Amino acid sequence: MKEIAELIKAIADLLWPILGFTVLIIFRTQFAEIISRIKKGKLLGQEFELSEDLKNLQKAAIEASEEVASIPTFIFESTKNDEDTKSNGIKDEHIKTILYEASRSPKLALISLGSEIEKEAKQTFASLRKLKVRSHVSLIQAVNELKHYYGLPEHVENSLRQFWSTRNKIIHGGLTEDGNILSAIDSGVTILKALQSLPRETNWVQHADVTIYSDSDCKHKMSGVKGIVLTIESPIRKRVPYRILPSTKTHFKRGMKVSWEWNFDNVWDSAWYKDPETSEIKQAWNSSIEFIGRNINDI
Repeated sequence: MKEIAELIKAIADLLWPILGFTVLIIFRTQFAEIISRIKKGKLLGQEFELSEDLKNLQKAAIEASEEVASIPTFIFESTKNDEDTKSNGIKDEHIKTILYEASRSPKLALISLGSEIEKEAKQTFASLRKLKVRSHVSLIQAVNELKHYYGLPEHVENSLRQFWSTRNKIIHGGLTEDGNILSAIDSGVTILKALQSLPRETNWVQHADVTIYSDSDCKHKMSGVKGIVLTIESPIRKRVPYRILPSTKTHFKRGMKVSWEWNFDNVWDSAWYKDPETSEIKQAWNSSIEFIGRNINDI
């Protein structure tokens, strides 16, 4: 009896895969339809949700653009800011590259656009003197801190959060139509341009590598330190020219736009310099820590 039971069990083990395969062949059309309906239902649900997000994103982008355009700012006389002209050209080229990439790979273009928006938000944050030598600040972190320190315009803040949320759903949410991604890119470019147009304080390098002296007669040069002359422009106050600061860094050059960052480990006592434009002897500072502002385009 034991041998018969084992034989029956062995036959059953062999028959179940055959039976399952046979059922699959016979009802393959019905199974395909069921799977198709499940997939289609999930896809349509996702597309419907994304469609609403894209509408909200487009509305937020337009509102942000209009809001920034309405903000009054001072109009300054022309400054020697070749670096800024170059910077604007680079930003325009980045947008053109993203749009070109969108024609080949919309998802990759959306990722690149997200990086550009993140970078611009961080540069805006740097202009508020709040970056504090940090190498990485996420977009949402920058938005939160910009809101706190800057009073980030309501629609700009909303558009940035809406873009990042929609971007994440597209990148991490699975399949979606290219048209949806292109719509997100279109709104994202509008948001990026609005962010670039936000009024902010700007620190220009007017003169770099100015010789610094330890005496008021400018006879004794100070070694290991140079003076960096800045012109500071702000949307809420007139230009503040010729502020000189000590630095050991060598990356500064005339016309460069720099962040407002410091190294508190280096401090210098009273110092003097000769004005690069008039040769007049002036006091540089009574006491100052080291200025290490980075090229804003490298942040």
